[in-house]
Amino acid sequence: MNSDEVAHRVAGLTFDTIPASARQRARERLRDTIGTALGGSRTSAARNAHRAMAADLGGFHALAPGAPARTATAAAFVSAVAASALDYDDGHYLGGAIHPSSVVVPAVLVAASDRPVPFADLLAAQVAGFEVAVRVAHLLWPRYDTARWFCTGTAGAVGAAAAAAKVRGGDADTIRRAMLVAWAHAPTAALQWPTVKEAIGWSAATGVTAARLAENGWMATPDGAAVPPAPAIFPPTPLEEPHAVDDPFVASLGEVFEIERSYLKPYSACRYTHTAVDALRALTADGLRPEHVRSIRVATHRWATFLTHHRPPSLEHAQYSYPFVLAAATVDGTAGPDQIAEHRLTDPAILDLAARIEVVHDPALDAHLPQHYGTTVEVTLTGGGTLRPEPRLVARGDPADPLDEAELAAKFTALVAPVSADGGDELRQALAADSDSATLWQAVARTGGDA
Repeated sequence: MNSDEVAHRVAGLTFDTIPASARQRARERLRDTIGTALGGSRTSAARNAHRAMAADLGGFHALAPGAPARTATAAAFVSAVAASALDYDDGHYLGGAIHPSSVVVPAVLVAASDRPVPFADLLAAQVAGFEVAVRVAHLLWPRYDTARWFCTGTAGAVGAAAAAAKVRGGDADTIRRAMLVAWAHAPTAALQWPTVKEAIGWSAATGVTAARLAENGWMATPDGAAVPPAPAIFPPTPLEEPHAVDDPFVASLGEVFEIERSYLKPYSACRYTHTAVDALRALTADGLRPEHVRSIRVATHRWATFLTHHRPPSLEHAQYSYPFVLAAATVDGTAGPDQIAEHRLTDPAILDLAARIEVVHDPALDAHLPQHYGTTVEVTLTGGGTLRPEPRLVARGDPADPLDEAELAAKFTALVAPVSADGGDELRQALAADSDSATLWQAVARTGGDA
């Protein structure tokens, strides 16, 4: 399936053709992403992005007289940075291990912010962008150990472009050209921290900008003249690569809805850590306290052996640290944004325990990649003895162990309440009522999250 075929399927996707179960998953991810963005708007990453984009609004000149100062690009960038800043956003294991919604949802909402788009059209665009993003990410999955340059930002830009073009009423040709423009400009940075992580902010900005460029004629030919096929050595997108032609994962677009196989996070940290947090939380629920712990040894798969920061210097380093995340979970009983937070980076109780946590590689867990991020936890007690919970492969929030509605609602409230005068009630009601884009943006603005 090439980009032209993908664009036609995206254009033809409607609310009514999406299964009810996939629509429900999309609603959950829409609320979850808005919540994580509003909660994440308080982080240094989001505040820094806001300041940078605010400074970009005036006092500049372009070699194109009349070029506007205020941009949708900036809005998408800030929104997506906020949505990913807490590392609380959804993900998909087989779809390139990316975090689709933190790119696609901001792109859809920003692209629709200048018009009242019905909820059904918003959700159809969101689902379309999600499905495109995970399939492009699947094609970009590293085929050898030193191929590290593709991440959420790269594939997400193509999905965001498809979603943004669709929500703005683009036809199949406009959607196709938006995807091509996005791929040509997609960020390809590897995982970096602090702040950058997976280039998610620039990915959403690229997608929204690509959609606007496409609707204004980018990559269109005069009078609709036919475009000769691209040279084989320059495939227009990964969808034209030889290995993509007969790939069943890609070909299932519009028939299998991968949004149903994505996960939502109960902890504000790298997904690699979650099975270990689950194991420790079970022990703390049974009475384990930090003073009982002499040391903790966590065995993990080969992709996660770098998560070893004992004294992380930034929020992002903490999110990617088994010692910090597991220590916080042992001290507080969980690892949410109140634990994995900038103001806790110097918490003596967390740092004391983190210093006693060792990360080792267990080759046996590699066999479960990429479907599962397994861990084994071993706790040596100060009074003697060792606790060895069963190895865990399935994490809370996975399709096999999903978060229930009460947990998702509590997560949303906890994220939105600190930035809201009404605890997020108006926004919660607008989401529950399947409101159009204008109503949703009004609720966001009154909640206090509109930058």
